[in-house]
Amino acid sequence: MSTTRALIIYGSVYGYTEQYATWLAEDLRALPQAPEVETVPAAKVTPEQVEAADVVVIGGSDYGGFLTGAPSLRKKIVPLLLPKRKRTAFFTVSFTGEYSKDLLNKAVAKSYTAELTEGQPVAHLRGGIKWSELSLTHKAALKGPVRAWLAAKPNPNEGIQQMLDCYGTEGADYTNRTSLEPFAQEVAKLI
Repeated sequence: MSTTRALIIYGSVYGYTEQYATWLAEDLRALPQAPEVETVPAAKVTPEQVEAADVVVIGGSDYGGFLTGAPSLRKKIVPLLLPKRKRTAFFTVSFTGEYSKDLLNKAVAKSYTAELTEGQPVAHLRGGIKWSELSLTHKAALKGPVRAWLAAKPNPNEGIQQMLDCYGTEGADYTNRTSLEPFAQEVAKLI
């Protein structure tokens, strides 16, 4: 019996998505019928890696509804996945995670096509913000229009309130390996 190959592709700017990709790879390698698992940044994935995989997991950091690495993956990877109906799963990482589930589901479908994502496992995980590491562009967006938009929301959910609370601090980190477990179980079913 041949070993199943799993490929985890991730788009990460500040390391939170890469951390979840690493944890997922560790969880999959610990399965009784452990697959061969490879993790690769979205910018470096090759068509050959996708072709060799039996299961493909794609993770991306969310920045205002845009997933890191998604535009290039849509062009060079999605066409390889669709015709063969490869087993796929998707995850996003953002400050609010599941609190923004509806918006993030739309971002996944828009980024990778509804045809590919429909009915596939999807998880929305929480990352964080470390103000000292943010690019000037991200700082300006978060301190300006994003903060104003969040502050204008009546009855903000817990994730939005936590984001507002982290302004003026060093930041906050909500990465949590335990939150990955249900998704890891869904991916294991694809193996």
